[in-house]
Amino acid sequence: MDIRLLGPLEVRDRDGNAIDIGGARLRILLILLALEPGKVVTAGRLIDGIWGDQPPSGAGNALQSLVSRLRRVLPDGVIQARPAGYLLDVEPDDVDCFRFESTKEQALWRGTALSDAGDAPWALSWRARFDEARLAAAEAGTLDVADLEALVAAHPHRERLAGLLMRALHEQQRTAEALMVFERYRRRLADELGADPSPALAGVHVELLRAGEPAVQGNLRTPLTSFVGRDVEVRNLAKTIASNRLVTLVGPGGAGKTRLSLEAGRALAPPPPDGVWLVELAPVTAPADVVQAVWAALGMRDPAGGAGKGLLPGGRDGSDSTGRLCNALAPRRLTLVLDNCEHVVAAAAELADRLLGACPDLHVLATSREPLGITGEVLHPVEPLPLPPADADPASARDFAAVLLFQDRAAMVRPELATDRHSIAAVVRICRALDGMPLAIELAAARCRTLTPAQIADRLDDRFRLLTRGSRTALPRHQTLRATVDWSWELLDAAERAMLRRLAVFPGGATLESAAAVCDPGGALGDPLELLTTLVDKSLLLVDDAGRYRMLETIRAYGLERLDEHGETTALRARHGAWFLDLIERLEGRLRIRDQLEALAAISAEHDNVHGALRRAIADGDAATAARFVAGVGWYWWLGGHRVEGAALAAAALTLPGEVDPDVRALACGVAAVNGFDGLGDTEMLSEWFQEALTYRGPSSMFRLFEAVAGLYREGPTPEVLARIERLADDPEPWTASLGHLLHGHTLLNVGGRFGEAAGEFRASLDGFRRLGERWGMAFALAALAEVLAREGRHEEAVGHFEEALRYLRALGATEDRPVTEVRLAQLYALLGRSDRAEETLAEARHTARRSGVPDSIAFVEYAFAHRALRIGDLDQARARFAHALAIVGDNRVSPQMMAMLTSGRALLLALDGDRAGAGAALRDAFTHARTSFDAPVIGTVLDDAAEIALVLGDPAWAVTLLAAAEAVRGGPDHTRPWTAQV
Repeated sequence: MDIRLLGPLEVRDRDGNAIDIGGARLRILLILLALEPGKVVTAGRLIDGIWGDQPPSGAGNALQSLVSRLRRVLPDGVIQARPAGYLLDVEPDDVDCFRFESTKEQALWRGTALSDAGDAPWALSWRARFDEARLAAAEAGTLDVADLEALVAAHPHRERLAGLLMRALHEQQRTAEALMVFERYRRRLADELGADPSPALAGVHVELLRAGEPAVQGNLRTPLTSFVGRDVEVRNLAKTIASNRLVTLVGPGGAGKTRLSLEAGRALAPPPPDGVWLVELAPVTAPADVVQAVWAALGMRDPAGGAGKGLLPGGRDGSDSTGRLCNALAPRRLTLVLDNCEHVVAAAAELADRLLGACPDLHVLATSREPLGITGEVLHPVEPLPLPPADADPASARDFAAVLLFQDRAAMVRPELATDRHSIAAVVRICRALDGMPLAIELAAARCRTLTPAQIADRLDDRFRLLTRGSRTALPRHQTLRATVDWSWELLDAAERAMLRRLAVFPGGATLESAAAVCDPGGALGDPLELLTTLVDKSLLLVDDAGRYRMLETIRAYGLERLDEHGETTALRARHGAWFLDLIERLEGRLRIRDQLEALAAISAEHDNVHGALRRAIADGDAATAARFVAGVGWYWWLGGHRVEGAALAAAALTLPGEVDPDVRALACGVAAVNGFDGLGDTEMLSEWFQEALTYRGPSSMFRLFEAVAGLYREGPTPEVLARIERLADDPEPWTASLGHLLHGHTLLNVGGRFGEAAGEFRASLDGFRRLGERWGMAFALAALAEVLAREGRHEEAVGHFEEALRYLRALGATEDRPVTEVRLAQLYALLGRSDRAEETLAEARHTARRSGVPDSIAFVEYAFAHRALRIGDLDQARARFAHALAIVGDNRVSPQMMAMLTSGRALLLALDGDRAGAGAALRDAFTHARTSFDAPVIGTVLDDAAEIALVLGDPAWAVTLLAAAEAVRGGPDHTRPWTAQV
């Protein structure tokens, strides 16, 4: 068949004969089905699309009647019924709009796409999509001037079309008209939008203006390598230079300041009439020689003894060399690039100040590791190249400038270099380890001649020995990574060097307070603020808006080497560890009261320092300090969503031999065990931790909490354990009591049939946590209460609770706890017909789960996608999603609840495929997992799936029995699973 939607609806059979589709509603029905060829379109969507907000009574019957009429005019079998709706059994290439999108070879159509649909809301978005595709195809094609003029008139704000028309007119020797197109476009943007043309269109304008003009003078060399990753920055910098007379690029060595300055000089639009001139100051050793370097760069000598030859006229005027240079440049319009000023910064600043004061049409672009520090200077920090996240997939990683630069330079020495997933992952590791610094990345890429990216990444702990293969023609300090940092080090005085090397002990950066306390407790180095400010000015430290001072990792590695050389490493590490141990022990108690967010933020800001100090204690075998760290930071791990990382650190700390205060160790074991539920697969170790936690003799409420949780973990929901949890709700300590209500509510749900009592416990928990201002507890109580309300069918109330819970979890930064709540909220949005919100929230859940790294969360989100595909009848997608979820689980430890849901969902798929034996085996596995979960709602879910399987396999009586069993176990129907009513 051939179905045409780009204009009035037309349908032809395989022989090319037209098929008359009579009636407006019949045509709309066919359009709706044709817009999703080969896919099930639900009955609800078809009814909404045909009748809008005024469906007839008995809309289902009316739809069925329309479908029957359409079947009669279309070939047999083209329209197929499915449980959820109807499917048009054609290929996307049978529909002209999708054929056009996939090939772009079809002639552009005229008229309105989907014209038979009128102004129906659903048609507007499709129409916009196809119109955009038509414009994109027009822009990519070769059109004559007349067609372009018509398109520009129809789309006056479409810049690409304006540029194409300008070039087409210019090619016909009609440049004046082309310039008028630009002027009309510029005025329209200014009058209607208050905006300017983009740099790209402005570049076309300049290109036409300069057509036939001679090349601009200057001494900028043609680059030998491509310029990667800073195109937008070059354009912005060129604008900054054009509007400011002194711009200084500041940044650490190897950041790419010189190359950026040259690219910006080449991009000046319009270029200065007398050119752009590079003055290389790196070879200059004496400040007095700076002015002579400018004379030499301009291609002439100082004319003090006679007229100079070259670009500029000179004369005998009796002034000093700088004055003579000012006289020579005064009538000229040019840009000077003063490159590498840091070692002669005072002389460069003085020269720039005098030249700019005497030469009104001169612009100066300087590069330096510190500012020139004169009036009128505009600083342009040169940042490292953008970096992909550590877990970026290969496709997205290649979009980041740092990865692009590495691949470009590596291909120059090894063209056949692999670009598979593992190689790209190694390149990401390299770029992140090197902070996105261009020089370091280029030096690493040069090593690809003899090493793979993975081998390079594994050797970056010894980066100064590895990265030594720079260009022979580069400056000496750019030929090795060590020489680059040595250059900056040599420009520091003794106090600056001492502060810099000592700051290297901070893996997570330092505040002014912590830097002073750890690096110079006696104040011998001088004012710490002045020292830090100087190091920032010299591009050896970065400072963020919160006042935290950080080092690039290469600078830090260099500083640690210098720290070892001075024999200060042991003392600095001890002071660093003591400072952060004291910090977390002061903040630990505040994590469970009203100023929780402030305490959590304070520890989060020092996450790398706290974990770095703990890892050092573990590496040093200091069991006592390591246990104190675990006890102090354990609740931060739980509340902040760091349970996986925390459990691993706790395991390493608590297996160290050595004397530890018994109460400290018991407390550390308790918080480690609580984190270990999600973050540790070693059940034997968890049991040992719980056993030791029960020896705790500190505050009694903490002991009772450990006692209740340990009993639940080791014994399950026995009457004695349930009674212990119920008593916890009466604890005199408010936080423990609120948690007790929450735990008791969950146990009531897990034993089944007690929704009302559980809701009461969750409300009591929520009230208690609200009085404390404890966001984590409020979030979990709200989510638990939302689950009860949702199962009772009170979906709007449940959505409000889930949304409030997510606000608290986001404020806490708790990535490990969010995915389940986001999935459940997405499912409720879908039940309420808010499909856009459902899609958005489910996508957010996937992103959060991947960030958390918790297999249970990642698998649960994939299960949600699989289950949704199953429910809309997309069995191919459902199969792929369930397979992916099971692959995620793999050998990882996940909850029996998760395994039960995954295997029962897979069993249903096998049943739908007619595999009775496979479905039975998977269902038995699901029941095994469900029974070990001690979770009645999950057992009910598996029973629901079993009922559906029974129906699919032709046993409706058994299906009814299983549904009755599900409701009995759960304590009632689950209104978040409406398809059970169909069963």
